[in-house]
Amino acid sequence: MPKKKKKNRKSQTSNTAPRKSLLLYHDMAVYENFERCTQRVLELLQKAQLSNPGAPRRLLFRVQGHRHSEGGYDHDSWEMIRYFLPNVILPYLTELSTPVYEARNPGRQSNLIPDELRLEYPEGDRGFWYDVDLLPLRSRETNPDGRKTPPSRQAIADYLGMSEACCLVCWDTPADRAHVVPTSLGGSMDVRNFALLCDSHHKQAPDIADAEAFWAWVDYAEIRDSGSKWLKASEDLKEWLHAQGVSTEMKSREELDFLSAVKFELQHLYGWSEVDFSATSWDLMHEYHRVLDAATGKHFGVDKKVSTHAWAYHVAKQRLAMR
Repeated sequence: MPKKKKKNRKSQTSNTAPRKSLLLYHDMAVYENFERCTQRVLELLQKAQLSNPGAPRRLLFRVQGHRHSEGGYDHDSWEMIRYFLPNVILPYLTELSTPVYEARNPGRQSNLIPDELRLEYPEGDRGFWYDVDLLPLRSRETNPDGRKTPPSRQAIADYLGMSEACCLVCWDTPADRAHVVPTSLGGSMDVRNFALLCDSHHKQAPDIADAEAFWAWVDYAEIRDSGSKWLKASEDLKEWLHAQGVSTEMKSREELDFLSAVKFELQHLYGWSEVDFSATSWDLMHEYHRVLDAATGKHFGVDKKVSTHAWAYHVAKQRLAMR
């Protein structure tokens, strides 16, 4: 009886080395709302698939701040954890880790990452942004704790998930305790109604009765001025950062007159195009002043804030579009 040939295990082994797993990380910053966070998680998947096609992906998702008055996760962060990540993102991963649970994809990881997301909000929910037809606009901390004095800088840093009480935008110190919604516009002394900003960025931040738009501005400024974080870094660190494709210099922005600066912010924060500017009318100007008076008119120094005026123009345009 002829001997059975031994199976050549080596010949059956694929010549292709197993793909290395990718560990993806996203920290939902306190200034990110639901919409901005979903887009950034999608961009993270797109970049991972582009750089390492088909590699197994594991997402580590964490949250800064985003707590309600009882200490649990607020609406935006809870919808990310409860709905968006397991239902929309997990099919494009092998594993998912959140502060609440860990999950494995029960099937095969899909590598057909969509180009864009079309979000459908839970039934009965009017969305995760403010209702532009209502004034005064809501504050993010819907049930303030009734404090009469501001919290300490360290308490604010702890809430924001920061190891040091420094500026959220540029990491400079010392940092001011900046109200998200000013007290003169109905803001409270709750820790959730504070940001840490250096004197320069505090002076630039909008004075408005709209917490979500304030955090959107901080998010925009953090990206716009990202190079400012590394101005005081050592040359060795700057060299390493350059090798990783990180800019360590402030982007030069020529001095603009007031209206030009407002236009710049409308373009880069709110996404206005030349079509939007060419469609301006007296109706828009009238609505703009109505929004400005209703939402900011009581606050000191409103006429000197580019960010406040850009916000008012944008909300006025939205309100006109809803009529």
